[in-house]
Amino acid sequence: MPSEERIGLTMSLEVATADLAKASQAILGRYQERIAAGLRRACDLLPEEIVGAARYHLGLEAGARPGKALRPALTLLLGEGLGAAETTVDRLATAVQMIHDFSLAHDDIVDEDRSRRGQPALWVRYGMPTALNAGDALLTVAFTVLADPQLPPSVAQSASAALSTATLEMVGGQQADIAATGAPPQGLGSYLRMVELKTGALMGAATALGAIAAGSGPDTVAACAAFGRTLGIAFQLRDDALGVFGDAVVTGKPVGNDLIRGKQGLPLLLALNGNGAVGRTARTWLEPPGLRVEDLGSAVTLLKEGGVAERCQGLTTTWTEKALNAAAKLPLGDETAAEVEILCRWLGERAT
Repeated sequence: MPSEERIGLTMSLEVATADLAKASQAILGRYQERIAAGLRRACDLLPEEIVGAARYHLGLEAGARPGKALRPALTLLLGEGLGAAETTVDRLATAVQMIHDFSLAHDDIVDEDRSRRGQPALWVRYGMPTALNAGDALLTVAFTVLADPQLPPSVAQSASAALSTATLEMVGGQQADIAATGAPPQGLGSYLRMVELKTGALMGAATALGAIAAGSGPDTVAACAAFGRTLGIAFQLRDDALGVFGDAVVTGKPVGNDLIRGKQGLPLLLALNGNGAVGRTARTWLEPPGLRVEDLGSAVTLLKEGGVAERCQGLTTTWTEKALNAAAKLPLGDETAAEVEILCRWLGERAT
């Protein structure tokens, strides 16, 4: 088992001067074709009436801008590091990505986001009814993939249980997020609990599935799940910040929509609970008529000058370090442990 000192030493010797984004893209890129191949096979299980919309949403059409596929990549990376068979871990990684894409199809409708991965969102391209239907189909096929008779029964059962539990937690977190939109300011603790459910649960399932695919014992599965849940919180904190302070061209998603809708992502939450001009002004955004689109630029400037962006990054760094501490407890070899650290550090400061 790699110690914290050993992981830190590996980082300082091998990647301290490397560009984290490039190193991370190399790691993720190693799995992209395997993930895409699994998604294409899963699409063969869909009703022919919905295949076109599903393939569009999954980024399988020519010229599409693929997503990071972080969750299935983590399943594959940890699965390989723990000795999983490729055919087994590939199926579990496919199921994770199908669940994630199901949630994105519905989220874009709820959030009224018109773009995803640099192209029109599924509901914009195909209409809301088809987008809802496609999302439902992706959710169903994820568990059909886990029912594949070629999977060892114990793996299929454990993976289905972990993924179904995480999906229900994710739905609960999404509903808490919806309920908080436009409501009086919530506390940081309530927000972090919502984030753990909304994002951490599925990330935890993704990492747990790597251990499950390898036939690891319950302690290792639990440790992998704990690492993923913590990393998921750090990931969402950064995602919330990018949703306000990021570049839409780089992220492929709208910027500032959360402020206009009164959605209590991390930047707005910190502003609402702040003192002085930032807090007073932010609280007016929850009152009719809300923040106007033409005032969005000045609002973002106010938040930056008020230190909100800096506080967002500070909290993200804190949770990134928590994830690294959790990763240090995993029984991984040096190479896999170093790659996990690279991904964690990049996710905490990424621009996309």
